Amino acid sequence: MPRRHVFVTVFCCLMALVAVVGYTHDTVGKTPVRLLLENAGGRVVFDHRRHAEDYKVACETCHHESAEARENVQPCGACLGVDFDGSFREDHVAAFADDETTCATCHHMGSAPAKWDHAAHAEEYGLSCTDCHHANADIEPEPARCTACHLDKPMGDIPDMKTAAHAKCADCHQEWFDAGMKGCTSCHPFTDNRKLFASGQPVDVNPGDADCTVCHGNVKASELIPDRMEAFHGNCMKCHEKHGKGPFRKDQCNQCHTK
Repeated sequence: MPRRHVFVTVFCCLMALVAVVGYTHDTVGKTPVRLLLENAGGRVVFDHRRHAEDYKVACETCHHESAEARENVQPCGACLGVDFDGSFREDHVAAFADDETTCATCHHMGSAPAKWDHAAHAEEYGLSCTDCHHANADIEPEPARCTACHLDKPMGDIPDMKTAAHAKCADCHQEWFDAGMKGCTSCHPFTDNRKLFASGQPVDVNPGDADCTVCHGNVKASELIPDRMEAFHGNCMKCHEKHGKGPFRKDQCNQCHTK
């Protein structure tokens, strides 16, 4: 290949790269002009500004992690992963580090600490101290507060407070533990985090409730939350079909996806 052709080829490639970057990234302000969505079906160049300004699509229509309009919305990838694996869990926790209120969108139920009636168990139910406290005097010479040894996290062979308390409660109330989430309500009051957030009250997601399996059992996260492709298709195509504008049928994929 002649040298001049090499220069022309390199120059054209650089100009194409600059054009793609300029076309898909906003250089002024925080609101993107266009977004380049990479995927196996072919790249999608989403015109963000046109949807927001020309079509008057409200932010919360797509960024529905919040029940109300807001400026500091999360990018779609913060909530929705390609796969719900370990790296996604770590990344999405980091994305919401300064915005815990939106956690209530998915982590919608919260449990409060159980109010345990010590007097009722000791006086009415006829339990002896060693039914709950250690009978081994080498471990616990006299009955003491559980939190004196059992902390929020395990320390060596000493289990954390939650694990220790549940183990003792299960001695008498195994049927509650067998009942799963329904059994939890026998001791723990539950709150609807979405209602709290909507009413303007602070939402504090308990890390112990963050795992989907706490309430939903052995159900995969992908069965509860759509992955990124499913969410995009559902949101975009549903809106297009509702308004009768834009592609939404399966034979119209190439109107968004480019090879």
